[in-house]
Amino acid sequence: MSKKFNAALGAYNMLKEKKGPLVLGIGTGSTTDYFTKEFLPKLKEKVSDLYSSSERTTKLLTDLGFTVCEYKSGSSIDIYIDGADEVDSNLNLIKGGGGAHTNEKKLAKQSKEFFCIVDDKKLVNCLGDFPLPVEISIKKSDAACLSLHNFSKNVTKRERLSDNGNYLYDIHDFKIEDPNKTEKQILSIDGIVDVGIFSINKPSVVVVGLELGYRLIES
Repeated sequence: MSKKFNAALGAYNMLKEKKGPLVLGIGTGSTTDYFTKEFLPKLKEKVSDLYSSSERTTKLLTDLGFTVCEYKSGSSIDIYIDGADEVDSNLNLIKGGGGAHTNEKKLAKQSKEFFCIVDDKKLVNCLGDFPLPVEISIKKSDAACLSLHNFSKNVTKRERLSDNGNYLYDIHDFKIEDPNKTEKQILSIDGIVDVGIFSINKPSVVVVGLELGYRLIES
């Protein structure tokens, strides 16, 4: 089995020990897709409600026969399951390679627990080798983009819009030595919808997929 499969298996093994009914949030990405396709159907009788972080994930869930709840700001989620592009030693994350980090963060904020599932290649000493995703309001994008150049001269814009209809940018060549400080700095820029640093809403446990099995890193 692949490392991504083993990470998803670890999340499943933890979830099957939980008492139902459970309200779950499902993230977006290749490792999360393993969980959704291979293991979520086995939990169907235990799951009462599902929330999705993207149009892509919603389609996958509905194709599997699940009903996806409409997102509401006051919704309470028991467990959020999602991957990450990078995880540092303090369980800070970079997320958003798929452009869904704004909605992913909303679900993570409303969850009692966050299970992050990754392969061991995603573990880093310092965030920043992976480009940092930023979602920006179209109306305020020019000024906001200029502000991003204070962090790095290498800032690129993606061709497609986010599910929310905003621009997506990536900050390259930027080592994030203080994720919490940097997250707050970028969020303070006028026009920024959200940034793909998860330092405030860190996972409660990271399930690391290995060649053989998986290991857990708990916060």
